Amino acid sequence: MNRAQKIIQAYRNTPWRRQINMVSTFVTFGLVAALVMLAYVWVTSKAGAYGLQVQEYQATNQVLAREIENAKAELGDLTRNETMAERATQMGFVPVDSDRMRYLVVPEYPGEPTPPVIAQATPHAAVPEHQLPPKYTASLIDWLQAFIYDLSLKTGSAEVGGN
Repeated sequence: MNRAQKIIQAYRNTPWRRQINMVSTFVTFGLVAALVMLAYVWVTSKAGAYGLQVQEYQATNQVLAREIENAKAELGDLTRNETMAERATQMGFVPVDSDRMRYLVVPEYPGEPTPPVIAQATPHAAVPEHQLPPKYTASLIDWLQAFIYDLSLKTGSAEVGGN
């Protein structure tokens, strides 16, 4: 063996260098494991906190839904025919007899007389509560037909007017 190989071998075989290499390897793996565990704990704690918030929001949503249903029931009770008639009587209103009704003829009125309009109990009664727009309720076939028809109108291949 020549002198350079002996120096390299001595350098490699020095005990404290081997120990430092082993310790640094363990420390590196330990730090990586600690970082992974830290990230896992952080993500888990955030997920738990958000889960608790979701549960609180759901509970609040249920309470509000019950309050809304109670208010709707109360409104329905207040707008019942019997209740409305009782309140009208208490306020001094009386039912009208057909003998006491007078019709007024207006000569300048151009159209036919129309029946009197009865106001609805609530302004939103005519609109269904949970009706979705047509673009959300159309089937795939309806959408495809409309798309092809619009495309044919743009390209000029559709007959406009039906014949």
